[in-house]
Amino acid sequence: MARWQQLTLREQRIVIALGIVLGIYVLYSFVWQPVQSNLVKTQQKLSRQQELLTWVSKNTARYQQAKKTGNVSNSGGSLSSIVNRSARNKGITVTRMQPQNDDIQVWIDEIPFNTLLQWLEQLSSNEGLHVKAIDMTTTDKLGVVRIRRLQLGRS
Repeated sequence: MARWQQLTLREQRIVIALGIVLGIYVLYSFVWQPVQSNLVKTQQKLSRQQELLTWVSKNTARYQQAKKTGNVSNSGGSLSSIVNRSARNKGITVTRMQPQNDDIQVWIDEIPFNTLLQWLEQLSSNEGLHVKAIDMTTTDKLGVVRIRRLQLGRS
């Protein structure tokens, strides 16, 4: 307090103004800006989740309707030709294929996991094939798997 008393009126006003500016800066930097940043991120995440929900709802209804009416579009041909054609369209190299009664077994050396999921979804929704069994392992590459055995069959 004694130090404050020694300052002139002009110096006291400068210290008060500096304190107010510093207080505003601290409030903005440590409170307002992080809250705003998190609000924007949360709104973007909510928007993406709503888009995903809409897509899932639309495609679930479409799949259920197709399943109910039996309109899952089998484009014709043997299982091996369907698997070959769809794999070629996705850029997937099938190492080996072997018919197994009414099913087909497929081996793939390396495939990105996301590509595998997209391919299996396409086979299910467009060709009426579904996965009966799958045996896969990871590889040295991140996000890439090796399919030891994939058994596909008609729905």
